Amino acid sequence: MRRNRRGGGHQEFGGSGEDSFVAVVVTKLTGALLFILLLTMVIMALLPKAVDLAAPGASKAAAEARPLRIVTPPDLPEAIAGRPYAVAAAADGGRGPLRWSLDGALPPGLTFDAATGLLKGTPAKGTPQPLHLALRVTDGEALAAGPLRLVVYQSDVPLSTPVWWKPGIPPVPWRAWLDNGVGFLILWLVHLVGMSALAGFERQAAAMDLAIEGDAGAVVAGAGPELAPRRFVLYRAMVRLSTLSAMIGLAAWLWSTRP
Repeated sequence: MRRNRRGGGHQEFGGSGEDSFVAVVVTKLTGALLFILLLTMVIMALLPKAVDLAAPGASKAAAEARPLRIVTPPDLPEAIAGRPYAVAAAADGGRGPLRWSLDGALPPGLTFDAATGLLKGTPAKGTPQPLHLALRVTDGEALAAGPLRLVVYQSDVPLSTPVWWKPGIPPVPWRAWLDNGVGFLILWLVHLVGMSALAGFERQAAAMDLAIEGDAGAVVAGAGPELAPRRFVLYRAMVRLSTLSAMIGLAAWLWSTRP
């Protein structure tokens, strides 16, 4: 507080120059400290932590701690003759590219890739007994081996008719039907339908002959009444012979293709 020299009657309040200088210094120091703190936080975030850095021999020790071994199960998934098959061998450990080998006779249609360890293909036929194979893998230094067992089943899926014209209808198992005697039943039904149709035609022919004779007023000897029965007797014999031949052919085919 100071007095006014001219008036002397009133008082004025104001800060000294020293106080203003101290405030400026404090403000600048505060800003500098904040900048240094922010810069330190950024540097600490960018620097890798010591726990994240692996020791020089850590990777080598880890590889040596995990020896090469085959992890593929000894019993491979079953294969079915006539259907695509694929299974990949797997290994754990090792320190380099793996190279595979498979000892044993594979069924026709299956191949083994030594670079990828992939067993794939379409087996042509089933095997009467399980196949015993030996699987080996190497990384250039270590070698691991293990047994494998493969079973190839013979497909018993019956023959099916193509369904491209009706995709919504499942295929018809003709072979199963024929094995169960449905084929013979169908042939017998066709035979009955044929004989019934011939009987109907014969009745119509007899009625027409009677109508013609009635219109003429006289019966001509040796005409329709004798010729029509002979003709239909021949037709019946042809139907019976066709049915019998078809049944014999079906029986022979089932016998020759039996499993």
